[in-house]
Amino acid sequence: MRVVKSVALAVAVIVPLSLAGCGGDSESVDTLPLLTAAPTVPETTVSPTTLAPVAEEFYTIQQGDTLFGIAQSFGVSMSDLISYNAIADPDAIQAGQRLKIPPTAMTTTAAPAVESTIATP
Repeated sequence: MRVVKSVALAVAVIVPLSLAGCGGDSESVDTLPLLTAAPTVPETTVSPTTLAPVAEEFYTIQQGDTLFGIAQSFGVSMSDLISYNAIADPDAIQAGQRLKIPPTAMTTTAAPAVESTIATP
């Protein structure tokens, strides 16, 4: 019984005191707005790519070669090989025909990407 009276007394004293600081009078104090952190958006920055000079490369078609096989052996796509040589009919290539090999993905030296975080308003 004593514990119940103590708890009741504590509630009766603490609750009104804690609510007293919640305002309610006509002379309220101006408060600052709640500041929150702006959301951040990761941004990846890629430095310009430096192209290394590439010597033009040629290949003379041998009996049994295919454009697909030639492209694979040089690490280029078949469509790049066809367009780089302006081949109108890919089925009409002949042994002895000389092909220019497109630069393999332009042998590049790229700087690594740098990730930074930028706050957005």
